[in-house]
Amino acid sequence: MAVATREKLFSCTRRRYRTETVGGLEFTFQSLTEAEKSKFEKQVLNKQGSVKDDSRRRLLVLSLVDSKSKQPYLEEADISELGNLDGAVTSQLFDVAMEHVGFSDNDIEELEKNSQTTSAGGSPSV
Repeated sequence: MAVATREKLFSCTRRRYRTETVGGLEFTFQSLTEAEKSKFEKQVLNKQGSVKDDSRRRLLVLSLVDSKSKQPYLEEADISELGNLDGAVTSQLFDVAMEHVGFSDNDIEELEKNSQTTSAGGSPSV
């Protein structure tokens, strides 16, 4: 096993790709950079500090790519249409995407819990 150095750390910039079959179709997923992952985490929170209901679809837009060109084939405008897909298919795609980009099973839930705790700092207005 090689010893880590600063140079070796900063050489870890290549994207990783993974192809999985879901619903009888092959899908290719790309990894995210740290900056992309952090931006995603910010985008999925609404003003109240809760995770938006389209967070699963947003991750699919970021991670699904064409198997040959490795270019994303979805865009933000597709988020609404993705909501019409079979929930089991999107759930399976989301699970693969979560693992591939480096989120643990509970990261989105933890993000929501932490954001609600943070946003509750002042006295509640009733």
